[in-house]
Amino acid sequence: MSHSTVPLKGFFTKQIYLQGQTLVEIERRLGFDSGRLSQGAWFAAATVLPNPHEFEFAGYSQVAGHHTSEQYGDINNPKNKHEEDAYILQKKAIINTWKIYGSDRLVKVIPMIGHSYHMGQDYQYPPGSGIPQWRIISPIYCKGICM
Repeated sequence: MSHSTVPLKGFFTKQIYLQGQTLVEIERRLGFDSGRLSQGAWFAAATVLPNPHEFEFAGYSQVAGHHTSEQYGDINNPKNKHEEDAYILQKKAIINTWKIYGSDRLVKVIPMIGHSYHMGQDYQYPPGSGIPQWRIISPIYCKGICM
């Protein structure tokens, strides 16, 4: 990844939860299978913040993304206008905690070892240590960073 920006989507967290950690610790914190980052990783930071319609809540990393609705309920599908209004307010409040510089910026970890379609998701994405994560559903521009 160079100094140019690229559109990315998927799971993001805040830099503060990863900075100063070894790749082994980042694996554990995010919930990657042991050894997934053994060949390294790219780190990308958002250069623009998503709007409320470009991301979903994904809970905490102790629950893998494919289990989010089982653990937290259907948090990303409000059932009525009242729930929709509250949902948008929560999203706006979260966006206000994100930055494009410093420890509160949104970052994505891209392992050099890609996702395996031969390994079950529960093995590939075991429970992490419980850091907040969000699923960006519409690509946002990001740049490669060092942490």
